[in-house]
Formats: sequence, structure tokens, C-alpha cells
Amino acid sequence: MSEIKNLISILPWHPTRRWGVRQLSSINKIIIHQELGEADVEDVNNYHIKPNHISSKGCPHICYHYAIRKNGEIIQANELSSVTWHCKGQNIEAVGIMAVGNFNGPGYDMGSSEPTKEQIDSIDFLVNYLQKSLKLTNQDLYGHYHFGKPACPGYELQKYVESKRENIVSVESKVNKSINEVQKRLNKLGFAAGPVDGVHGIKTLAAIRKFQAAQGLHADGIVGPKTWSRLLELTK
Repeated sequence: MSEIKNLISILPWHPTRRWGVRQLSSINKIIIHQELGEADVEDVNNYHIKPNHISSKGCPHICYHYAIRKNGEIIQANELSSVTWHCKGQNIEAVGIMAVGNFNGPGYDMGSSEPTKEQIDSIDFLVNYLQKSLKLTNQDLYGHYHFGKPACPGYELQKYVESKRENIVSVESKVNKSINEVQKRLNKLGFAAGPVDGVHGIKTLAAIRKFQAAQGLHADGIVGPKTWSRLLELTK
């Protein structure tokens, strides 16, 4: 599916908050995300504009520029000139694309689905379209895992990102690299994560939760930005 459906004015907005604005020339990367849930685009938008984990005051709108439904439909949710809040530290320079779904990834094995072929095909179409219009290359494509969120956008979309970045030979090792690092650092700190094998099994999940609890973090077993930052800080 190659048509882009514009829902910018149709999806509800926060009553008072609006995004900052940037020049398109400031965009130098595209970041792929997953939803980490099974809600549709409208539900994600409604969650974002209310008080949530991103902002206690609610976000202006859904935090991605584009969303890809399971049937491959491409939704434009924000103008490219909008500085949305999809990846901390990268928002001024990045376009955010979110695939609807709850996919397994490094540090996260509670996924309930995998990206559909239609989603992957539409993501590829959209990435190619944005690269051409913004004068970007394959090396300007990233997953959220490049910026401290190992589970996002999940194994299958990590494979897509790495293959697009022309690392086809090492796709599998790239996908497993993040969980390898998590296991290595947990073991170094005395949290028994098991062998450093890139497999997020029962021991690794338990070790992540114990580490999170010991650090006063939410012990959900997901290596998000706070958990990853603390791991890095303690294992320098």
C-alpha cells in the first residue's frame, strides 16, 4: 500500500498544547518505532494527548509523524515541520515512524504479534519516499534501539533497519547485540542473567527485574531508557 492518508486535522489534539516548529533542512534521520501495544492509531493518539508516561500534562498530539496500521495503511499524523516527542535527544532532527503492534525485541518477550508483510512493505515505501524528499540515505535510518530503547521496534523491524543500512551479512548479530550487552552488564553487576547469548529467556528477564527493583525503577523487565542508562552508568 503506497497511499499516505493525512489525519493531522482529524485526530483529536490536546486542548492547548502544540508542537514546536523546525526547518525541514534540520531533519537528518528517520527513526522506526513500534507501539508496544495492540491499540490502533486513534487509541494511541487519545493516550498521548492525556497525561501519560511521556508528559504528565499530555502531549500536543500523537508523538509520531507517521503510523503504519497492520493492513499497511500509512497515516500521516503530524507535519514534518513539527518537533514531536518520539525519541529523547533526537526530536529536532528526526522523523518518527511507528508500526502498530506489540513485537518481541531485546529485553522484551511479552509481544503478542509480529509486523505484517503489509506493514514492512509500507514502511519501506515511506522510508524511500522520505529519503528522496529529504535527501537522506540508508545510513540515516535508525531504530529506537540505537538511542537507548533496545526493545524498539522489535526483532523483525530491527532486521529491516539493519538490512536497509546495508549490514545484511551481520543482521542477526546486530539484532542480538543489545540483549548481549544487557546480559553482560547485568552479570558484571552480580545479577545472574545467564550466558551472554543474545536470548532473552527466563533468567535474563528475572535479572532485569531484580536490577530494576534494586535501583528503585519500575520492575517490568523492559530495558527502557532509564534502565539502560542506569546499566551504562554502573558498568562504565
